[in-house]
Amino acid sequence: MAPVPDAALLPARVKTLLQSEPGSREWQGALDDVIRVQVARVAQRFAAGEAAHAEMSMQGAMALARPGELRRLALGPQALPALRALVASLAARGDEGRARAAYELLAHATDSEAERADAQQHIEAIAAWTRAIANNGPLQSAGAHEVAAVARYVFEPSQAAREEAVRAVEQFVQQAVAVREARRTQGAQVTREEGLEAVRALETGAFVLIALHIRSADLQGARRAAEAMRDRVLVRPELVQLLDALAAKPTSARWLELAHALRSPLQRQSHDDDDFGRDSELLRTASFVAAIEAYRLEPTSAEASLLVATALVSFGLQDAAPAVVAEALAHEPHPRAVAAALATTLAAIERSLETSEPATARLSFAAASPLLATADARGPTQPSSAQVYAVMGEVEMREGNLEQARTLLSAAQKREKNGHVQLLLARLDWHEGNAAQALERLRGALDAPAAGSDAGLRGDVALLRSDIVRDQGNVQDARHGLENALRDLARARSTTEGDRRARIERLIARALDRLGADAKAKRALERAFAATPRDKPQIAATVGQMVARSLVASDLAGAREALSRAAAAELSLDDLVYYALWVRLIERQRPKAAAAGLSSAERVLLEVASDPRWLGRIAAFGVGKIGADDLQAAAQTPTQKTEALFYAAMGRRIAGDTKGASALLRQVVSAPGVDLMEASIARDMLRVDSEGRVAADVPADIDLP
Repeated sequence: MAPVPDAALLPARVKTLLQSEPGSREWQGALDDVIRVQVARVAQRFAAGEAAHAEMSMQGAMALARPGELRRLALGPQALPALRALVASLAARGDEGRARAAYELLAHATDSEAERADAQQHIEAIAAWTRAIANNGPLQSAGAHEVAAVARYVFEPSQAAREEAVRAVEQFVQQAVAVREARRTQGAQVTREEGLEAVRALETGAFVLIALHIRSADLQGARRAAEAMRDRVLVRPELVQLLDALAAKPTSARWLELAHALRSPLQRQSHDDDDFGRDSELLRTASFVAAIEAYRLEPTSAEASLLVATALVSFGLQDAAPAVVAEALAHEPHPRAVAAALATTLAAIERSLETSEPATARLSFAAASPLLATADARGPTQPSSAQVYAVMGEVEMREGNLEQARTLLSAAQKREKNGHVQLLLARLDWHEGNAAQALERLRGALDAPAAGSDAGLRGDVALLRSDIVRDQGNVQDARHGLENALRDLARARSTTEGDRRARIERLIARALDRLGADAKAKRALERAFAATPRDKPQIAATVGQMVARSLVASDLAGAREALSRAAAAELSLDDLVYYALWVRLIERQRPKAAAAGLSSAERVLLEVASDPRWLGRIAAFGVGKIGADDLQAAAQTPTQKTEALFYAAMGRRIAGDTKGASALLRQVVSAPGVDLMEASIARDMLRVDSEGRVAADVPADIDLP
C-alpha cells in the first residue's frame, strides 16, 4: 500500500494540536494538517478493503474538531473518495445516524451541485425513515431518533448536529418520564419494548446528555444538563460534584477523572447489558476529549498522555501515539508508565500491520525514538524496548528490507537475549550464505531463557537447522534432526491447547513433509485446523500451508478443498486472492482436470482483477489478463519484486520450461523477500525437483495419530 503524502508530519502535528489552546491560530493550523492527512488515510484504508479501520479513522479525525469547525475545515484532496466510500459503507449497513453525518460531510466537501443535491436527497430520505418508525411506539421512536442523532454528532462536528443530538436526548428522557408518571398515577401499561426503552432513557439519559456536552469540551453545558435532569432521572452525584469542581478549577487531574468516568460504563459493560451499547461511540469520543484536555493542561502527565495515546491507536492515528507519551515519560520515567508506553507503541505498530501500512509502522517507530531511549536508560521493563526493536525488525524483514531488518534485530538482541530474534537473524545469515554463523545463532536460540518452555521455537529452530545441514550435504544429520524435532513436538501437542496446538501441528506437518510422509503431514494440518475453528489468523496460517503444499505437489483437489475452507471462514481478501492464485496455478498446469466454466479460484480473482493496487495485479495475472512481464514491471517494493519473480517462474513451469523455471526459483530463494510464502514454496519445489527430501520412515517411537 502506497504511503499517504505528508503523512510523516502527522505525529508532530498531532502533538502540536493536542497541546495548543483550542481556537488559536496554532491549533487551527495543526488541525487542518492532521485532518488532511487522516482523511487521505481514510480513503486509502477503504481502498484496501479495511472498512472498519477506515470508519474508525474518520471518527478519530472528527473527534479532534470542535462544533463549528467543520464549516471552515478543508478536508483535503482525498476528501471525496474517502467520503463516498464512507457513505457507501454506512448506508449499506443501515447505520442511519452515521450515514446522515457522512452525507452531510460529503455535501460540505463537494463542488458538484449534482452530488450535493444527491446527498441532500439521501439526508431527507433518512429523516423520512426516522419519522416513519414512529409507528413502533413513542418511546421506541424517540429512542431510535436519539441513537441516530447521537451517532451523527460523533461523526459530524457541526453545531446543527450537536443541537439535534441534545434535543433528541432531552425528548427521549421526557417521553420516559411521562411514561413513568403515567404508570405511577394511572397504572398505565406499556409493551415490553417500550418499557425497556423507558428504563434506558431514565438510567442513561443524563449521562449521555452530559457526554454530548463534554464531546464539545463544554463544561457549563454539561453542568446545566446535569442540573436540569437531577430531579427527573438518574444523575450520579459524584459526576455532578466532579463537573462542579472542574468548572471551578479545571485541572489535569480532574479532567482525567472525568475521562475515566466517561469510560467506566464501557469497561464494566457485559455482553448481556447494552444500556450504553447504542451510545458507546459517544462515550469513547467524549472520554477522548476529556483526556485531551487533561493532556493539554499537563503534557508531562504520564497518565494523561497514556490515555490519549491509547485512544489515538484505536482512532487510526497510531503513529502519533508514541510522540504523545515520549515527552511525559522523559519527565516521569516510572517503570510501570514506561512499560505501558512501550505496550502502546507495540499496539501502534501492530495496528499499522493490520491495515498493511508498513510506512505508518515506521512512523510509529520513529516517533518512539525518545521513548526507547528513556526505556533503555530506565532499565528492564515488560514489555521492553528490545521487543519494540524486534517487532520493527520483523516488519522490515517481511517487507524485504533485509539490511534494516538486521540492524533492528541486532539492536533487539543486544538489549535482550531472545530465541525468536536469534532464529530470525539465523535466517538472514543463511540467506546471505553464512551457514556457519546461522548454525551458531540457532544454538544460541536454544540457550535463550524461554526456549525450554517454547516447543514451537524449538521446532522452528530444528527445521531450519535441518534445512541448512541438508544443503551442506549432510542428509543423515538432517534426518536425525527432523526425527528428534518430531519427538519433541509430539510430546508438546498432547499438552498444548488452542493457537499453540495449531502451531505445533503445523510444525509437525512441515517436518513430516521433509521426511516425505505426505499422508501423515496432511493429518497434522487437519488437526491444526480443528484446534482453532474460529481463530481467523490461525485458520489463515493453516489453510495457507495446506494450499502451499498442494501447489508443491500439484494436488488440485487438496488445494481446492483448502480454498473452500478459506472462503467459508471469511478470511481477508488478501489471503483469499493469494490462495486462489495458487489454486489457479495448479489448474493451469492440469487443464484436463479443470472443471467446466469458471472455477471458484477464478471467481475470487476476477472480483479484484481490475483493482489498480498490487493485489489487483496479482489477481489479473492469475486470470491471464496480464503476463509475467507486466507483473514484474508493476512491482515496486522488494517483496513485490520477489513475488513477481516467483510467478514468472510458475509461468515457465506451466509452459513446460522446467529448466528456466528452476533457474527463476533459485533467484526467488536468493531474493530479498525471505519472509514470503512464495520463497518457502520455491525452496520446497527445488527440494522436490532435486529429490532433496531426507526421505525415511517415521520412527515407531514417535507417537502421532
